[in-house]
Amino acid sequence: MNEGRLALDIETASPNGTPSDFRNTADFELVAVGLGFCVGDGDPEVEVVLRDGDWSVEHTAGLLREVVEWCEARSGPVITYNGEYFDEHHLRAWAEQVADEGVWSDAPDRVDSLFADHIDLGTLAAEAYPHAVRQNRDIPALWKACKEAGIDQPTVWYDDYELDSNYLDRLGIDEKHVKGAHVGEALGEAYVDGVVAGIDHTQTHTELTRLLAEYAAGDIAPLFSLHDALRQADAQV
Repeated sequence: MNEGRLALDIETASPNGTPSDFRNTADFELVAVGLGFCVGDGDPEVEVVLRDGDWSVEHTAGLLREVVEWCEARSGPVITYNGEYFDEHHLRAWAEQVADEGVWSDAPDRVDSLFADHIDLGTLAAEAYPHAVRQNRDIPALWKACKEAGIDQPTVWYDDYELDSNYLDRLGIDEKHVKGAHVGEALGEAYVDGVVAGIDHTQTHTELTRLLAEYAAGDIAPLFSLHDALRQADAQV
């Protein structure tokens, strides 16, 4: 098996209301995970896994298992951006939850192994680009770190999907491109509602699924590029 690097980025929803604390896992539900694997300077393999049911713990466990098994089939440290604060933190909490509920007893150990060699690029970016860190923040926003490193991040435009404007209006979205807040506040919950309602065959659900998958995949390749840039910057110090 070739040694490489893994990248991971989670997408969440808050169906029970606006989060009061971004560290409180009870305020979030797992909707999708963008995954990547890259060996050397090659093009990354990118995969997105999406929730396949309602908000019950069984479907949280199913999505967690897909993530863990995908990563275990490959080899290398896991790269995230701000993952120590968010992605890793919540994945560990969900793993404990599904174990406590008796759904997947070894989930905590499997997630622990996944993050054994975790590289949080947020911390490294704060050291490399301290001028990009906003007041009262510990790390720069991902887009700022990528801008500093000369890395393009893809933008997912709503006009590229056959979603009726009235549908987006009902979700409270009136912007041209997808933002993480849109997923957390509306799109993620709408996707899961569609899965539960069994409307997978409809154009709206199909397009929403495609949008979420492409948005979740969008930061994966930039994570590898940012990791390369930060390693080069560190080598020049």
